[in-house]
Amino acid sequence: MATADRPRPPSSRVVGLYQLLMRRYLEHFFPDATIEPASDRSFIELEQPGRRSIFRVQDDPVGIGLEIELFRTRYLMMPGSPSPFLPSERRLVRSILRVLERRYSAIYDVHSAELAPVLQSEAEDQIVAEYLATPHPHRLPIALEALRGAALSTFENRRVSTGALLLGTPRDPAHPERINPPGAPSYGIRLSAIKSFHRICDGLRTVYIVDQAGDIAWPVDIARWAEAVQGADPLPVPCPRAYVPHARATRSGDHVVVLLTPAQQIKVFAHGRLRFTYGDARWRLLDIPSKFDAWRQAVGTTEPRNLADRIFRAALNLAEDRHGALFVLLREPERSLNLLVAPGDQILAEIAADDPLDPENLSPRLAKRSLHHLARGQTIADLDDAVLEAFAGIDGAVVTDHRGRLLSFGAILRLTPETMSARRAVEGARTTAALAASHHGPVLKVSEDGVLTMFLAGRRVWEL
Repeated sequence: MATADRPRPPSSRVVGLYQLLMRRYLEHFFPDATIEPASDRSFIELEQPGRRSIFRVQDDPVGIGLEIELFRTRYLMMPGSPSPFLPSERRLVRSILRVLERRYSAIYDVHSAELAPVLQSEAEDQIVAEYLATPHPHRLPIALEALRGAALSTFENRRVSTGALLLGTPRDPAHPERINPPGAPSYGIRLSAIKSFHRICDGLRTVYIVDQAGDIAWPVDIARWAEAVQGADPLPVPCPRAYVPHARATRSGDHVVVLLTPAQQIKVFAHGRLRFTYGDARWRLLDIPSKFDAWRQAVGTTEPRNLADRIFRAALNLAEDRHGALFVLLREPERSLNLLVAPGDQILAEIAADDPLDPENLSPRLAKRSLHHLARGQTIADLDDAVLEAFAGIDGAVVTDHRGRLLSFGAILRLTPETMSARRAVEGARTTAALAASHHGPVLKVSEDGVLTMFLAGRRVWEL
């Protein structure tokens, strides 16, 4: 049947369906945002696909949210925090609507070879591919479906991890003379049923090379491949320590790395950084560069100069390891330290010897204070990364200043009655402490579920 002769569903039902789908996709990627109609008029008569775009997006008059027009009906989308949407988040909204428009066109032109794959994979995975805008984007949703299937598999009663590098170039730049032989299987969900398939590439050290046709070529050591193709220069954007090779492998060449971690999260790396994670049944756009820049601006000038960098990287690693932590950088330590940290928890305040008269019978308070000897007189610049993360992993907060002095670790912060308002009483203890401390300087909070959050001036600035 010709496209022009296909029966069309009633316009009102199509409009209602796509209004519902728009909300579903936006709420999937922006669970804290609000989406409300901005007009009392709903357009019913649809135009033929291709005559004009079904959507339009522009900033709201205040510059915080977005005005979205779908089928000539306007909506107002506002962020869940007082901070405006980031440029990356605005781009993601447009990617969502472009995928929605493409799926709308596909229902009227199911015979189009270009539109056929649109209805064969999850819309959320297509949105990730649309946002990244890499060559041969059809491969990415298929690979993500394979990883999601692998997450349901076990090997010897253990959850599996695996990964793939989707080449952005016609040949493998590490082995340009090597050609994928005929008969290679496609990298897809069917391979997830093969138990030994996951043993060959664990995703952390080894990944499959997938060519531009979507076929498996060969396994590689991701660290060696990344160094051979991209060099060993440091990444310009922070990345969790375990995944630096994966990010480095995508710095140029439009390569994409997809990975199922041992924690059963899916991660997507492109353009030299970690871009998306999938967990708890939803995708999250990370945009580490913008959030790292916001953190550095809030920290300001420090000595050592890389103080903000060191703290941010430590927080990223702790989040990846699912260790809760709290980093507090005081702007005015002389005024704020005594307000936030009890004298017994302040490292610099202890002048007497650490060893009490009876070292064999320490009270819990004195036992904890005796550990301050490990960090007295040191700055964060003096500590190895692993040691800083170990201090931060102790229940309580790491408190420092612009000189990087380690003022306290494992400290339970003091809370004033103002911070224990009814609104904040429903928050967890670590979040409440972060909100209180953020009146004295920028704060990074790491949750045990792997979420990293920045607080400043009593409000949440971003979540990663």
